[in-house]
Amino acid sequence: MNMMTPTAGVAAAPTHSMIAEKVPALVALLGPCRSHALTIGILAVSCATAETEAERDALWKELHEFQKSYAAAIAEKIKVAPFLGSIDEIAVQRRVVTGFVDDLKALPSTPQELTRAKALDLCHHARTAVLPAIYFIIDVLTKYADEDANSRMMQMGEKAAMVDGMLTEMVRIGRMIGLISINASVEAARAGGESGRAFQVIAEEVRSLARQSSDVLDRMKRRMAEDRNDQGAANRRAGNIRR
Repeated sequence: MNMMTPTAGVAAAPTHSMIAEKVPALVALLGPCRSHALTIGILAVSCATAETEAERDALWKELHEFQKSYAAAIAEKIKVAPFLGSIDEIAVQRRVVTGFVDDLKALPSTPQELTRAKALDLCHHARTAVLPAIYFIIDVLTKYADEDANSRMMQMGEKAAMVDGMLTEMVRIGRMIGLISINASVEAARAGGESGRAFQVIAEEVRSLARQSSDVLDRMKRRMAEDRNDQGAANRRAGNIRR
């Protein structure tokens, strides 16, 4: 996926992780914008072709409510993820989506001035340009989130390999402890009395290896806890995106 290359005075392009963190919030904002845009177009046509003034006024009022909701969602989107402007891949679609706010501001000030031709143009633009642009942006953002999730899964696989290495090391140390303990017992029995004290050195070595074994086990437990936390975060992110 193409992103802008950072230049002097321009903010660096967002990482996949930065985008992935914002995807649930962005989808929650852009999702309703799809229905809002289409509803605005339908209301405009209905208003322009209304048979009575009362019906036209009611439709006009409802149209403006949806207009405000759409504009508020777009403003919030920019606030939540200002870095979207640095993603070249969605630049055209982003201008279409945000530009629709200006299109709505350009509507006549009264329902009587809204002609059928203007209403049809607005409805056509919403259906053929704004909706596809929103779908495209959501698809691209979701792809970034998926790539981030895949990257996290790879990292988790690497951590799992590290845990396996720790386990292997712990097994090796355990075997060494067993052998040294056996040898120490045999030699102490042979020496007997005061001479047996010489084997305290071996006993110290046994204790040292025991501490190493304990340290490895602690490291393994911490690593496994991190893996569980990462897995939980990845699952929650994936669940939010799917919703």
